[in-house]
Amino acid sequence: MKFQSHRTVTRILLSCVLTSVWLLGALGAAGAEPDPCALVPKAEIEKIIGELKDAPKADTGLQKEKTCDYTTMRGSWLKVSLYPSERWGMQKGIVSEMNPTDVTGLGEEAFSVKRGSTCEIYVRKGKLILEVSSTVGLDLTRKFAEAAIKQLP
Repeated sequence: MKFQSHRTVTRILLSCVLTSVWLLGALGAAGAEPDPCALVPKAEIEKIIGELKDAPKADTGLQKEKTCDYTTMRGSWLKVSLYPSERWGMQKGIVSEMNPTDVTGLGEEAFSVKRGSTCEIYVRKGKLILEVSSTVGLDLTRKFAEAAIKQLP
């Protein structure tokens, strides 16, 4: 009877260890995205969207994506988000009723949408999605996306 209990305990411990190793790997992979605040140098950002009011603000979004917020002296804003490309289909589905427009020349696939005064560009490149949303207009949002996408693996 003791042998059977020992076997059960060993199986449970092995299960716990394997689950822990898997979780650590998954968590490590989730945190492997580049820093969105480091994608484009400040001088280049200011050439694109204008003088910044404050330093960029790094944050984590609702779905654990890494984000960076910029605010200009004129009160416009731009937000950059990075998350895994596995969410590409979901993201396309979320905005499918907003008349997405294909954007050529960015990443493997890209599209833009307009939400009121906000422009959004979504770019899939490799294992990442770059999302740039802003109130600086579609042309400047695209210029920022072009500069940022060059820095992604």
